Amino acid sequence: MATNIQTTALILAAGLGTRMKSSKAKVLHEVLFKPMIIHVLDTLKTLNPDHTYVVLGHQREKVAELISPYQVDSVIQKEQLGTGHAVLCAEKELSSTGGTVLIISGDVPLIKAGSLRAMLTSHAVSRPVLTIMTTTLDDPTNYGRILRGKNEKLLGIVEEKDATEAQRKIHEINAGIYCAEISFLFNALKKVGRDNKQGEIYLTDIVKIAIDMELRVDIFSRAGGDELLGINSRSELAAATKYLQHHKNSQLMADGVSLIDPETIFIRQEVRIDTDTIIYANVQISGNTIIGKNCTIGPDVVLHDCRIGDNVSIGPFSNLSSCAIQDNERVAPHSGLKKD
Repeated sequence: MATNIQTTALILAAGLGTRMKSSKAKVLHEVLFKPMIIHVLDTLKTLNPDHTYVVLGHQREKVAELISPYQVDSVIQKEQLGTGHAVLCAEKELSSTGGTVLIISGDVPLIKAGSLRAMLTSHAVSRPVLTIMTTTLDDPTNYGRILRGKNEKLLGIVEEKDATEAQRKIHEINAGIYCAEISFLFNALKKVGRDNKQGEIYLTDIVKIAIDMELRVDIFSRAGGDELLGINSRSELAAATKYLQHHKNSQLMADGVSLIDPETIFIRQEVRIDTDTIIYANVQISGNTIIGKNCTIGPDVVLHDCRIGDNVSIGPFSNLSSCAIQDNERVAPHSGLKKD
């Protein structure tokens, strides 16, 4: 990563996500054509950690199969007894590596590599036992609140279900991303009880433990609030997709691609489109599609894993999958092409 210190990444991906009202593990839900845990893995990959572990629980076989192309190892959390318990399940693996661990949830698909890199660098320079990422939200509902005392001194974190009415009015929230020294982490976690309304081992409790031990805890608050959106409901899933859609479409238009109705066009992040191509309304482009110069993609077209040459015209209502369209070709409206 960005430091010379041994750094391991730990992704917490064991939860079902009860507020999603789904039988599917939360991290398998897609944000702009891609499961949210894959967004997190792709972001971490750019940081090049020394090792990456993923804590699996609900539907662990499906999640393990999904992440199998990545160079990661799995840790099983047989019972979901809280975030602290999830980290404890990786004690053997993390203790053998030592150094610093970056702990991140598998449901923060919008987090940017630059924010994580800056947090790691800050942690490496300041050398606290723990750095926590926070931000301020207009609506802090469902997030743990940051407790401060006199002179803004950090006191701890309280989960919403355990917070008082006064504490719930706090707008500074815990983003659920931590840098921790492994030598401190497990000593602290073994002191955490389950005396809370969830009956769980909260990872957040290690903040107060560190403070009580008079150890240094830093706050990193330079990440944007939007990128820290956690996905706990269908509405937040839609909001995250909309955020990435806007970011991708804005980038394409800045690079010389015309989008006739950007609000109705959904294009996966990895898709590459060259200049002077025009894309009409209600188009979906996914997979690792590549589109050349000066193409016209008609309305209501769906493309997946396609290679489109230069000067190609694809008629309205066409659905193409795993196809290669050569330069100057014309695809008739309502075409359905798929190559195995």
